[in-house]
Amino acid sequence: MSNTNQSSQELKGTLAGLLCYVIWGLAPLYWKLLDNVNSFEVIGQRIIWCFVLMVIICAVMRINFLELLRDKRAVSFLLPAAVLISINWGVYIYAVDTERVVHTAMGYYCNPLFSILFGVLFFKERLTTIQKIAVGLCLIGVIYFLFDYGELPWISLVLAISFGAYGAVKKKGGYPAVPALAVESALALPLAFGVAIAAAYITGSHAFLGDTHTVDGWILTLLVIGAGPITAIPLVLFAKAANSIPLSLLGFIQYVSPTIALLLGVFAFGEPFTSAHAVCFGCIWAGLALVSFGTLRGSKKTAQPTLEDEQHA
Repeated sequence: MSNTNQSSQELKGTLAGLLCYVIWGLAPLYWKLLDNVNSFEVIGQRIIWCFVLMVIICAVMRINFLELLRDKRAVSFLLPAAVLISINWGVYIYAVDTERVVHTAMGYYCNPLFSILFGVLFFKERLTTIQKIAVGLCLIGVIYFLFDYGELPWISLVLAISFGAYGAVKKKGGYPAVPALAVESALALPLAFGVAIAAAYITGSHAFLGDTHTVDGWILTLLVIGAGPITAIPLVLFAKAANSIPLSLLGFIQYVSPTIALLLGVFAFGEPFTSAHAVCFGCIWAGLALVSFGTLRGSKKTAQPTLEDEQHA
């Protein structure tokens, strides 16, 4: 590949990554529009319409995801992936619905540090000294929050652990992003239908086609359908970015999402930001700064011989 084509691909990948994390960061604004809808119905509809969109994308791209669905090895990886991402989506919706967007930001700031731990568990990676210090700082922050605030930040921990484990399982499986996401949402469909139907039965109402006699009813239906694109599009953009740019660059871009969410939680939704939050976030940010510094230093060391080799070639 020529330098021009490579630069073009990296530019497209960087823009895809930025757009992906901006969408994820602004997502609470969308989910707030569904505040009056039962959280379980939102979760179920989110999976259903994500599947519908992925089927359409696969059809346009002429991808036969059914072959992957019939592959026993693929299912052995994508089924747990579907469970993990469903848990992540469900807890995220619950957090937004109960005005804990700040806790989602904390969780996604923690995510890179949990990804490091899963790298050790699943891929026999060794922690560097900097990574050990970073993980320790994150642990100190969570423990301080527990004792000072009087509440375990379980939403943050579940979000970080489930998404970190999801990424590890996906990496271990090694399947292409688009058909894999289609299979994951297909495998989660029975759960999605069950949750949506149970929510409608318990509450005695449902948002999807719940009131077709008013404009507001149709708007609510469209918002429910829109949960599919809001879910699937960022994941497709993420796959594009991950395949086009260095992971060190993607690592920096990923902080865009929780930063936006944190600002929304505090300034748009008026959620509390106590001294316990400040200390916990401070520890996490310090750990992330150390990891970022270590990644940059490692990238420069590995890049230098490559440049010299090109000059001698």
